Amino acid sequence: MRILQVVAYYPPHLGGLEQHVEGLSRKLVEAGHQVTVYTANVPKLKLEEVVDGVNVRRFRCLASPLGNPLTPGLLGRLLKNDRFDIVHTHVHYHMCSNLTVLSNVFRRRPLVLTCHGLELGYHGWKRALEVAFNRTVGWWTFRSVDRVIALTPTLAGMVEELGARRESTAVVPGWIEPVSADVRVDPAGFRAAYGLAGRKLVVFAGRLLPAKGLSYLIDAVSQCRSRPMVAIIGDEAPGYAGCKESLVEQVKLLGLEKQVLFLGRFAREDLEAAYEAADLCVLPSLGEGLPVSVLEAMSHGKCALGTDVVGIRDVIRDGWNGALVEAKNPAVLAQRIDVLLGDDELRARLGAQARLDVEQNYTPRAVLGRILDVYREVQESKRS
Repeated sequence: MRILQVVAYYPPHLGGLEQHVEGLSRKLVEAGHQVTVYTANVPKLKLEEVVDGVNVRRFRCLASPLGNPLTPGLLGRLLKNDRFDIVHTHVHYHMCSNLTVLSNVFRRRPLVLTCHGLELGYHGWKRALEVAFNRTVGWWTFRSVDRVIALTPTLAGMVEELGARRESTAVVPGWIEPVSADVRVDPAGFRAAYGLAGRKLVVFAGRLLPAKGLSYLIDAVSQCRSRPMVAIIGDEAPGYAGCKESLVEQVKLLGLEKQVLFLGRFAREDLEAAYEAADLCVLPSLGEGLPVSVLEAMSHGKCALGTDVVGIRDVIRDGWNGALVEAKNPAVLAQRIDVLLGDDELRARLGAQARLDVEQNYTPRAVLGRILDVYREVQESKRS
């Protein structure tokens, strides 16, 4: 098949969405399909190049209000008579998806949309704008595609409430790539580099934005009796300037400068080393699509502690393969961190089950097969 992937950002831009689309594109190429990606030129690179067999076409970005890249050149390209068998766009609130749907009014290509999550963490006028968008352009976007893929069953129910037709909604999770044999993982070196030897270590990996709930984690750390070290790995998401500064100021106010480390972006091998070095991995989000960092931690056999919210509760089963706590509740989060850090046997048991669950449910082969099934079903429905 000739497949077009449309996504707001693509590697080397960092994020779970980017990682998902890159992995999907590479796997489709390995399976013998021709794949093209349309994306914003952020960061600025060659406008056209082939990366791992994937044809990547980047469009100039005028601005990125609220992290949403404005790429007007994308619409003109979409209206051209490029012969794609499937067009697969990602995230309903990104302008690239809205432009893809608009172009399909004229081109009528088989069109699939993946919803990667709905929680933006907005308040005030931003929240009002989000609600207005979902009732208008968002509803139209969900309604206009041939198939909506949701990463979790909970998310599927939510997109149906926003306009997606139940008969056109499919649940297909993402996957976790196994650690390559070429990647050198050195957890002891990671601990030594940051002065963590002999200390209990909690790791958060992800972009720094309000919806990740990091302010609640920092408050929780100030209440922990176990006094763990906390490594925050990741940088600010586009459109959220000032988020890191606010978190750093919170750490200073609470006197946690020696406990909470902001480590920035990590290369893959350094991130793998951090997971291996961790005693506990925490994701205190207010909502997720599919929590990639949780799955990555689980694939390393680590105990993951997450909030009981959309996305995370679809992956973590409390007491089975990890632990869940109420969102926005630092006291409860602190208590659970202390309990888990104080029980090595419990963490090992939960982590072992977590690794098994990832290996059984989130392998590239199984997930790719389900996505290809969706593509074929859409093609067949178009023909009939």
